[in-house]
Amino acid sequence: MNPKHLKHLDVLAAILASLAAGCLHRLENADSRAVPEPQAAPIPAALAAPGAGVVFDNAPGHAAAAGAATWASGGRPGKSWRLTDWRGGDTGIRGDFDADGRAMLPPLAAGYYHLVAGEPPRRLATLAVVDAPRRDPTCGAADADSPFAIDTALSWIARPGSFICPWNNGDTFATVAGLIRLAGFRHVRERLSWKAVQPSPDAPPAWGRYLDNASLFWTNGMAVSGMFHDAPAWAGTAAPRESLPSDLGALYAFCRAAAAAFGDRMEDWEFWNEEDIHFAKEPVWEYAAALKAAYLGFKAARPGMPVLNGALCQVPRSTRYNAVFLQNDAARYFDVFNYHTYIRLCKYPEVFADLRGQLRDAGASDKPIWLTEFGTNAEGHSARDGAKEGMKAHSPAQELVHAETYPKSQIALMMEGVARAYWFVFPAFNERSGFKDWGVMRRDGTVKPIYAAIATAIRELDGAALLGALDAPAGIRAYLFGRPDGTQTVAFWSESPIDTSTSGEVAAEPDFAREWVLDPPATAAGLRLVDMCGIASAAPAAGGQLALRATRFPAYLSGLRGLAAARPPVPAASPAATAGQASPDPSGADLSIVLRPSLNREDFSISGGKSIGVMKTGSGRLSLDVWNFSDTAKTGSVSIAGATADGLPEGPFAIGPFGRRTFQCLLAPSSDADMADVVISGTFNGRATTRAVVPVFFEKRFLANCSRHPVAWRDPARWERNTSADEETISFDEAEQALRIDSSWRNLNDHWTYPVLTLDLPAESLDGAIRISFEARSAQDKVENDFKTAKFMLVGENGTPDTYIDYTPPGTEWERRFVDIPAGTDLASVRKIRLGANPHGSRCTIWFRNIEILK
Repeated sequence: MNPKHLKHLDVLAAILASLAAGCLHRLENADSRAVPEPQAAPIPAALAAPGAGVVFDNAPGHAAAAGAATWASGGRPGKSWRLTDWRGGDTGIRGDFDADGRAMLPPLAAGYYHLVAGEPPRRLATLAVVDAPRRDPTCGAADADSPFAIDTALSWIARPGSFICPWNNGDTFATVAGLIRLAGFRHVRERLSWKAVQPSPDAPPAWGRYLDNASLFWTNGMAVSGMFHDAPAWAGTAAPRESLPSDLGALYAFCRAAAAAFGDRMEDWEFWNEEDIHFAKEPVWEYAAALKAAYLGFKAARPGMPVLNGALCQVPRSTRYNAVFLQNDAARYFDVFNYHTYIRLCKYPEVFADLRGQLRDAGASDKPIWLTEFGTNAEGHSARDGAKEGMKAHSPAQELVHAETYPKSQIALMMEGVARAYWFVFPAFNERSGFKDWGVMRRDGTVKPIYAAIATAIRELDGAALLGALDAPAGIRAYLFGRPDGTQTVAFWSESPIDTSTSGEVAAEPDFAREWVLDPPATAAGLRLVDMCGIASAAPAAGGQLALRATRFPAYLSGLRGLAAARPPVPAASPAATAGQASPDPSGADLSIVLRPSLNREDFSISGGKSIGVMKTGSGRLSLDVWNFSDTAKTGSVSIAGATADGLPEGPFAIGPFGRRTFQCLLAPSSDADMADVVISGTFNGRATTRAVVPVFFEKRFLANCSRHPVAWRDPARWERNTSADEETISFDEAEQALRIDSSWRNLNDHWTYPVLTLDLPAESLDGAIRISFEARSAQDKVENDFKTAKFMLVGENGTPDTYIDYTPPGTEWERRFVDIPAGTDLASVRKIRLGANPHGSRCTIWFRNIEILK
């Protein structure tokens, strides 16, 4: 994720914000062992504003190992202090600052603590104390797999000056790496900019801090998932920024050089990032061709190293991108399927079932699923001023929501068969004009409660196998883990809006405390109960039963035996099963031949979320690059199906080692169909190549043959305002003869506008429709006039969108857009439509006109 606009989260924000707010599940059919109504537990007054100049000098980031003595400086000489736990409970530890303003703390057990003074208590500092992981990190950690991972973006957002760092002589890189190691992580994610390390083709890449930091992680026992984007202009980028290279030979060479230079320091490589949204301008078939070249380059240097696709990040059923990506035989060029999500936990089963289904349909069910980014927006926009001007910070209550989300989401992902998940993000980092606080760290260099929640989850669950969900009373969730020593651990909590809500800000109150009884058939001696932040206590066992108090904050009970899960998890695949097998390909295909089609932009527009080529005239030009990424000359032929194609050689042609041949073709419809998959394939030296697939919509033919049903769109009074904008007007523009939406935002970077039109039924019924057509254009206070996403929504009887369909965002000139309605959509129930976009700018005007239903 690029720190300039690092979150695709804003893309999903429009979807989430438009969904109806979820409500808590009712406690119906509750188990007879008592599930009382939730009771409120107020946030302690001790949790006041952080930062009072008090620093734990020997605990970088204010994190220390359990049993270590710590001392603080910067207090008021003679002033009394005391230590509370993370919920404000008194620990009994207290004292006075000495004449130098120092306070000596005794060795502490694991937990998250507040150093407070005065009445009412004022928070002076926080301290995370963590137990060592049960499986200690070791050098060469790549062979020690773990589902727990963290996105660090170390080289980009932890550079000196990014946060206050009075430790390690101000070395922010060393401070962050040390904190991550102490938490118990063995897998981290990094970022690299190609154009930064190789601005000229005349010199090899200068890896600089990127290689230094990979080595730093490696020597601290952590393996890195490396990702790069930002291709240099000399590699054939077609736009000023964030565009893919068209020179696949240069891309291959760079990936081979990167894999060789970083060696074992990189556990795997990802090619690009969130290319299905604004991190790549090109259509999906061009990304698929680039992935193939990158994969071959990485494998040339390190054949057994896993390679990941650039993470896709849109909800699968809302876009064609994933499907067309896999149609291009992309699965043969990644060992792990890479995805990002920031959706609410209750949406996980639906979304991951869709993803698994798409992989299954592509014959890639054996590919592991990793999330190289996941996180939450549930805590809302940050409520307090941070240590850096303009960068807001979580309130203490928001920090608890942040912490609560981590173990719940990690376990929920494991239940969905996700083999590894990287939380976004460890260092202090803000977005959305400073209002979104992402970091595990604060800007003052200290760690939040989520740090202790992460370290506790790793200690209690890493190395254990998830056996599944227990049969627990309504309102309580419990998950069973089996440890190598034969004992079992149960992670449990009481449901809160983190588990059940679909949108909106989540508060940290109430506790949702619920009592329940666990009846283990047999238990081991020495049961151990640990709360979310690592504070241990004896399990309340009597008469063979365990009376437990569940709150919204997860806890862990270990030392159990003999329990059985009621619902197993989706099995997670391992990258070891597929890494290195793709050359030669098990299917017999020649992966070294890569076909890269490119549509002429005068003859085609790109629609369907970069997944459809719209042929605007009766025929259209296509340029086809055929690359040979091998050291052997090859002879063969290429064919095109789904359209007529003039310009390909009639007979076989040769391509030299690491050579390229380019052909200019003219496409035209080959049947009466309005749309066709143009499939390009080849055979070289007797072996088939992988395909390039370009879905093409023949606009001219379609418009001549469909029935067109206009929608009465002109009256602004018919459109209901639905936006995150601080100010917005909807009017009719006489000069443009179009509906005009003027929106402006002051502080948020969560920019979206999706006005709602209630259909006049039955005249405007969508029943029988196959597409929606409209014209659009836009203008922003941004030279690029770029958008995060643009969607067309179909709204059913319940008032919430049932279908989200991507369309190419409106440009500066009038262009026609077609929205393809997914097969099987219940159009008879559609009552409203929403049409809009998510602009990057702070002021935006969008015009729409000539909205038609096409049947």
